[in-house]
Amino acid sequence: MNKFFKTTLVATFLATSLQALNIDEAVQIALKNNQDMLNKNLDVDISKKNKSIAKSSFLPKVDISYNYYNYNKITSSQSYDETGTLSSAISYNLFNGFKDISNYEIANLDFKSSKLYLKSLKFDTILNVKIAYVNYLNASNTKDTFEAQYELFKKQVEDSTAKYEQGLLARNDLLQVQVNMSNSLQNLVKAKANVQIASLELSNILGGYDLSNETIEKLSPTAIKDFKVANTSIDNRSELKALTYSLEALEKNNTVINSAFYPKIDGSFSKNNYYADSAFGRYDSGVDEQNIASVSLSWNLFNGNSDSAQRVINKKEMLKLNNSIKKTKLELSLQLQKAKLDYEVANTNFKTASLSLKQAKENYNIVKNRFNEGVSSSTDLIDANYLLTQGKENYFKAYFDKYISIETLKRVLEIK
Repeated sequence: MNKFFKTTLVATFLATSLQALNIDEAVQIALKNNQDMLNKNLDVDISKKNKSIAKSSFLPKVDISYNYYNYNKITSSQSYDETGTLSSAISYNLFNGFKDISNYEIANLDFKSSKLYLKSLKFDTILNVKIAYVNYLNASNTKDTFEAQYELFKKQVEDSTAKYEQGLLARNDLLQVQVNMSNSLQNLVKAKANVQIASLELSNILGGYDLSNETIEKLSPTAIKDFKVANTSIDNRSELKALTYSLEALEKNNTVINSAFYPKIDGSFSKNNYYADSAFGRYDSGVDEQNIASVSLSWNLFNGNSDSAQRVINKKEMLKLNNSIKKTKLELSLQLQKAKLDYEVANTNFKTASLSLKQAKENYNIVKNRFNEGVSSSTDLIDANYLLTQGKENYFKAYFDKYISIETLKRVLEIK
């Protein structure tokens, strides 16, 4: 097998076995598989079913029953020692103090609230995925930076060893370069471990998605373009709307509580068939079949002041929720201001880090050329190497910080 064929085979294998995952695909995987998202979707489904249950109160109730009696002694008013009654009945609540209407409205408000909390969690999940994704990229870039630093130190050790053997470099200078190469190797080992940890964290937020056969794509060049928004209001935040719906539900609950002070009116119609034995035998005389229509009215006049206590409790729950709404508004306003300031700082830092990296690269090339010419010392080259590594780390950190600041601002404003 020639070398070209081997290279082509390896490239083909890697292309088919490794898949590329970009940040948008990672977001979609998390929205589908993340356990918190799955549970919140279940909450929405449950609240929807509760709404259906509340709606069922407006429908009539239909029942069928059969009662069988066996008597060991027959009284003077009885003709048979066995009797049976088959009944079918339809009943409907005519009035219960508007309780059913309010319960349905409360269930509907709870359903709307649960959907808003799902929307809020969706935005949180998107941001958390992007943070985990960027943390992985940052860890990977840090690893690459330390690999490059280590390779530079290896080359410097080779050059310094040659100079030492020629008597052009002191032994202490050679040892210093070797020590720095060893320290760089330690940093590289730690950076590789950080990549593995970042990969596991990303996998977890994706619901345990297997990343072993995935290559993580870099961000697009437009990912950190300057971000401007016209509307910076927090009034449309999902959490705030959800709390407002919850407050409205508590207001409706007052009607449910007050329904206890109204009379209850129920109507029913039943059809009854009477039998003389368990085999549905007919009576020899008397009534075999009977239809009964009834309207019943009931009114509780006193129940130990529990309804009055419920009124007080509901009022206090409303006060608590109003306080929560005020607190949430303050927290969201703080989030917005912090996100805007973080973006301004990150934008400035990125510009500075870009310029610093450009200067560090230029400085390293100058010092390396001067070292090769014997003008600069090995210490100068070591310092230049460290400055270059630091410049790369600062650049990537500033790059990712700016990206996260943009995405955080989008999350705060709920912008897709």
